[in-house]
Formats: sequence, C-alpha cells, structure tokens
Amino acid sequence: MPVARISGNVHPHTFEIGLVQAQRSEAWLKEAGAVSTVVNAGRPTTVSAGQHQAGTCRMGNDPKGSVVDRNCQVHDVDNVFVIDGSVHVTNGGFNPALTIMAIAYFASDSLVRNWKGTGFRS
Repeated sequence: MPVARISGNVHPHTFEIGLVQAQRSEAWLKEAGAVSTVVNAGRPTTVSAGQHQAGTCRMGNDPKGSVVDRNCQVHDVDNVFVIDGSVHVTNGGFNPALTIMAIAYFASDSLVRNWKGTGFRS
C-alpha cells in the first residue's frame, strides 16, 4: 500500500535561530515574572510534519498593529493581498488548515466581488 514519506534535513543555521528565539522567549518570560524557565534547544534528527507557521502578516483594523485588513489587503500598499496562513495570528490547539481555507475563501470572494468596483484601493 503506497504511503507518503516525509524526508529532509534541517539546516544548522535553523538551530542557531531556534536557540536565539528560545533565549529571547526566556528573557521575556522572566521579565513578565516567570519563576522558572527551561530552554530546550534540542536538535531533532528527522523532519517533522507538525509545523504550522502563521502570524507573520497579522490581520487587523489598525495598520499600526497589523499588515492586512479583514479582506487580506495590505494596509500600506495598493492592490497587494496576502491570502494564506500568515494572516492567521495563532493556531490554537488544532490543525489550522480549515481556518486558513475559510480565510482564503472569504478574502478571495471579497477580492473578486470588488475587483473593478470601489471596494479596494488602486
């Protein structure tokens, strides 16, 4: 029976970045009052299929605190849209695939309806 096999490697720089992020997170937690922290900078030996990157282009109403508006249109650049998982700020405890698809469906529908109209900046 055919099955998918995920393989690959992790670049050494990825571990360096992970350690820096862990140290910064630890500093933030201590500044916020954490009594005890543990930095886990372990090195996995295999590639995991469990990552769901999100939040790099935060969605929101205020351009000062977000990158895109509710239609996934970039606040500061006309006719540029980001319609993917990066507008989804957090993933919660479940696979975000359906939420990402719903955001894409909503934003794409809005984009198509307003493309020639006045709904978007041009």
